[in-house]
Amino acid sequence: MKKFVITFTIVAVLAIFMAPAFAQEKAAEPAPAKHTYVGASKCMMCHKKDNVYPTWLESKHAKAWDSLKPEEQKDEKCVACHSTGKNAAGEMLTGVQCEACHGPGSDYMKMSVMKDKKLALEAGLIMPDEKVCKKCHENVPAQFASKEPFDFAKMKLKVHAMAAKEEAPAEKK
Repeated sequence: MKKFVITFTIVAVLAIFMAPAFAQEKAAEPAPAKHTYVGASKCMMCHKKDNVYPTWLESKHAKAWDSLKPEEQKDEKCVACHSTGKNAAGEMLTGVQCEACHGPGSDYMKMSVMKDKKLALEAGLIMPDEKVCKKCHENVPAQFASKEPFDFAKMKLKVHAMAAKEEAPAEKK
């Protein structure tokens, strides 16, 4: 028993003296960049001309929040798929806005970044695939589920005008 107490005391003392060293080492590492949501109005500035924003504005995605009843707007399960998230100011971005599928745009929204696909992807842009869509489209409560199974190839053409132009953002020439 005496050996256990001595061993335990030594380990405890070492832990007390070593903890600050580990904490300092951890604090020295830079925190990973956290992209933030900016809202569809920022995307509109460039995507109005190519008809992406106006097409989205008329879509079911844009109106997703409005399809919820007031009590559903407080239900996290509903909010998760019918909204985009919160911007840096903590304001809820209602509806399925661009960033719900393409990722938070704070770091890729600049034209200089968007013109370089590799750079845009490095800055957080997501080119949505079937998996991204199915996060919501396969978790629909039974009373709201479509009679047909979710068909990604068919549905991606309905999302907005750029669906057929998959090389967006523009390749650097």
